[in-house]
Amino acid sequence: MTPKTASGTRTLPPAAQVEQELETRAFKLSEWMAQQGIFLFTAVLVLFAVVFIDGFASLPNLTDVFNRAAPIGIVAAGMTFVVISGNYLDLSVVAQVATAAVVLIAVTNAVGLVPAILFAIAIALVYGIVNGIAVGVFKANAVIVTLSTTFIGLGLLRWLTGGSIYFGESDGPIRTFGTTRIGPLPLAMILFIVVTVLLSLVLTRTNFGFMVRAYGSNREATRLAGVNTPLVVIGAFTMSALGAMLGGFVLAAFSNTAVSSMSDGYDFRALAAIIVGGTSVFGGRGSVMRTLLGVVFVSVLTNIMVLSGLGFGFQQMAIGLLIVLAVSVDALARKTRAA
Repeated sequence: MTPKTASGTRTLPPAAQVEQELETRAFKLSEWMAQQGIFLFTAVLVLFAVVFIDGFASLPNLTDVFNRAAPIGIVAAGMTFVVISGNYLDLSVVAQVATAAVVLIAVTNAVGLVPAILFAIAIALVYGIVNGIAVGVFKANAVIVTLSTTFIGLGLLRWLTGGSIYFGESDGPIRTFGTTRIGPLPLAMILFIVVTVLLSLVLTRTNFGFMVRAYGSNREATRLAGVNTPLVVIGAFTMSALGAMLGGFVLAAFSNTAVSSMSDGYDFRALAAIIVGGTSVFGGRGSVMRTLLGVVFVSVLTNIMVLSGLGFGFQQMAIGLLIVLAVSVDALARKTRAA
């Protein structure tokens, strides 16, 4: 029999007490890792790079790191809405980024910048609405849907362009954006920060953002509360599409060129930044500002590997390992929280 204390309450055997204590500690550790670990790990990584990696702490290198992080960071900020809504990820950002870049340069060369931007916005809205309706209204699997729209979008883009490379005008507005600096800061980096702050405000200070988080936490309860949940999903995918469009603009401005293959890998690089930043892949938990931290971490890690002479294959393995570790920590925190 389980012994009782003087007050009549049952006490656990010593072995059970030890097991319970270990479970409690594991829960606290996994919770801390999921919520606060990114701050410590980013600080340690930057400190390591400053001390041990030659050239990392130079102003030109640091500026280049954050400048190159701008397109993937904007894409990740938009995709954060899809992840928090509990729909895992938006694979179609690969097609959306490339399409936005090609449209920006090709249409600007033909009829001007404003029509190009308007056309790109229209395409982004189509992507967001199609993905959102398939997932939110017809309850299709988000991974399968967005993988399908990736193939459709890239196939259509390559068919229409023939795989051609498009070049912007050497003194045109796209090139100007890609080379302009305000003080030491590139315009692309400033745009990245502005977009991140705006999307963070949308997620945390608007009814739409609240509904996205509520839907990711408990879909059925959100539906029973009278929320138009399909519209929430459409909105989340539309935010992702608009982020991918802006990311495509910035990517095109970097080199003043665009081609259908230029965004390969953007889906999982964006997902790595989101998850490493502490947003739960299961939905309901996370923020755009955490995604910003994840982008910084991934960008600094990539820069360290480049400065160390490690090849692209090694960089891919490192990003894959990051995703596995981050998802594992997230799953452990979820499991121990449920227990």
